[in-house]
Order: sequence, then C-alpha cells, then structure tokens
Amino acid sequence: MVNFENSVTVTGLIHLPKGDMAGKNRNGVYLRFSLKHPSVGYDGVERVSFLPVRVFDPALQEWLRGKGEGTPVRITGRVHSSSGSGEMFILAETLEENAE
Repeated sequence: MVNFENSVTVTGLIHLPKGDMAGKNRNGVYLRFSLKHPSVGYDGVERVSFLPVRVFDPALQEWLRGKGEGTPVRITGRVHSSSGSGEMFILAETLEENAE
C-alpha cells in the first residue's frame, strides 16, 4: 500500500456560522466553523477564503466554544471530503490561539 501524506497547517480568523454549529455523522458529533483566510491569489489579487473546518474532539470543541468571531487561530489537521455531500473540509486535530 502506498503511504500518502495528508496534512495541513493554516492560520486565520474564526468565522462562526449563522445558526447551529453542531453536526452529526457516522463518526460522531462535530462542531463546524469557517476559517477566514486572507491571501493573495495566483492572479496577484488579494482575496479572502472561508475554509470549512470540522472539530470532532470534545476537548477542542470545548476550547472552540470559548472563542468568538474573529479570534486568530492556528489549525493543524487533514483535508477530507464528506462522504455524503463530497464537501471538502479541514478535519481539525489541534486548535490554538494565534497572536498575529
């Protein structure tokens, strides 16, 4: 079997969804939010991306509940696609406040 790498580290600002942050799938209950990530695109134009993130770990969920909109964070995790919708998201493995 080939061993493929799947890891991501990204920083940005917490962007909370309107409505309920909680979701559930066959892997359990998760919290979802977006990471507001300003960057310069391949065309040289500055833009903001909203990267979807899911958090399954209960300790990380509790940490996230204590943070508000616009909190700077560093996320490490893996990129996944939802088995239902195919939506791509970051599966967070660590979350830490990031002093920019």
